[in-house]
Amino acid sequence: MSIFSPTSSTLPSHSPISSPCFSRFVTASFGRRIRRRSRRHNKLKPSIPTTTTTTTSFEPKLEAVIDLTIFPSFHSNIRQFVSSGEAAYRDLQTLFTLDENRRVVVSCRPSTIHFVGTSAALTLVAFSVFRVLIELVSRLAPWRRNASGYGKSMVRRDRSLGGKEVVVGLGSRSGVTAPIKRSLKNNKVAVQRKLPKWWPIVNNPNHSDFDFDLNEQEEYRRDAYRLVRAIIDSRMAAKDISESDIIQLRQLCRNSGVQVSVEPANIRDSLYRTSVNFVLDACSSAPTYSTSVSINGEDSQQFLAGFAENIGLENVRAATIVSAAVASRTRACLLQAWALEMQGKHVDALGELSKMCLILQVFPPEESSPEMEMVSRGLAKHLKLEQRKHLMFLFGKVCSEDSHGIAREALGLVRNPLTLFLQTLR
Repeated sequence: MSIFSPTSSTLPSHSPISSPCFSRFVTASFGRRIRRRSRRHNKLKPSIPTTTTTTTSFEPKLEAVIDLTIFPSFHSNIRQFVSSGEAAYRDLQTLFTLDENRRVVVSCRPSTIHFVGTSAALTLVAFSVFRVLIELVSRLAPWRRNASGYGKSMVRRDRSLGGKEVVVGLGSRSGVTAPIKRSLKNNKVAVQRKLPKWWPIVNNPNHSDFDFDLNEQEEYRRDAYRLVRAIIDSRMAAKDISESDIIQLRQLCRNSGVQVSVEPANIRDSLYRTSVNFVLDACSSAPTYSTSVSINGEDSQQFLAGFAENIGLENVRAATIVSAAVASRTRACLLQAWALEMQGKHVDALGELSKMCLILQVFPPEESSPEMEMVSRGLAKHLKLEQRKHLMFLFGKVCSEDSHGIAREALGLVRNPLTLFLQTLR
């Protein structure tokens, strides 16, 4: 029996608790409390499945909740933003006003400032997202293109080739450079240097061409390598390689048919560059009427070609070193001649230009060679067109016509008339 029953005799009749209204209120409150407790109890009770399962362990479920109420609110926010923009536009029309005292008054509502700030922030965010998307797409495109194999070609600039771009290989996903075995889509092919026309046929004799026994051959070989070690030690000690060592090594190899190996490669290249500079110096100091220069009784062209084979240097690499040295010597002579001409030493300028005559005659560069292109570009930065024309005029006085074309190419005077006209305007 409930103590809150309205018929209970324990309460006096005059008590407000015993009134019918209070009884109904207590009964209703108690009923709601009972229903709330029962509902809470039902929530806490695990639901009993209607079907039987064979598994006894409880497996959690992955749930994803999509709140569909955000779309109406988003739509309302858009409408509110547009209405704020219209209000801000109307407010900005009266941003500047003129009062009765002829003073300019700047006034706007706080909502307008809020709208302008919000618009600027949204624009900045949208621009940042757009840039990030473009960056991702630009990085994803090469990755997809390289996903099936080798990627884009690997291009390097070779200073020995006059700064030309040379395709050295194809990059792969593993980071290993693959050799070029197929034509490239961008029409970039590997630059293959050929021997210049002046390169002679080397007539270095072999061991079989000499009537030496094994002991004599070994003695020549030991002498040759002893001389090579002395050259390497001198070079490692930061000393210059002497010309006498070069002549002695060439003569020893030519007379015995011995070929030596000079390692490392930079020492071998340095040794050959020294021999090239030695030959070019001999050509520069030769009389102007000379047509050839001999080194130790051997033609200068044959000397350089044979010495390259004696030390194990490839012919193409050796010819490239000679072409680069000739281009460097040509540039230095032209600049020095113009400096002497500016000082009023006309005879000395002609003498400086005469040093190029025999060099360009004995070791003529190929037509449109990258080395001479680099010379012309370098001279164009230091000398004006009229100055280069004057140097060409002086060069024609001391050198024969056989080398005039090479000099014009070095001075950049073989271009089309339109280019020359544009250079004149500069």
